[in-house]
Amino acid sequence: MILPRFIGLTPAIELIIKNPFTGRAYPERGSVVAIIDTGYEGFLLIPSDVFDTTFGELESERRELILADGRKVRSRGVFGETILEPYVVDGFIETVEGVNEFVVGAEFLESFKLELDYCTKTARLELCPQHLLY
Repeated sequence: MILPRFIGLTPAIELIIKNPFTGRAYPERGSVVAIIDTGYEGFLLIPSDVFDTTFGELESERRELILADGRKVRSRGVFGETILEPYVVDGFIETVEGVNEFVVGAEFLESFKLELDYCTKTARLELCPQHLLY
């Protein structure tokens, strides 16, 4: 079980981003804080400089994202790994120009049971049983 934390009223988790082809990880030590955004349907959105450092040598795929206000933006991304000790979750990691935070979305969360308690500002994140490897 992972215990997300709240930053103000926003739930967040700590994770490591890894390029499975080169073994390069970000950050090299420790972890980054990623906010949980159920309105973002993607897997993981990261800043462009982190994307370039971690995945720059890979050919990226382009996608179109529709923002909450209806605007469309182009993203570029690749498949990579996120590490949330003790779990490793694979998915499409993307970036959009101007993004300066780490955001996990619904595609990431579909592997987990997420419980948020705003009364006590506590949260729990558990891997769904069908995703456990034995």
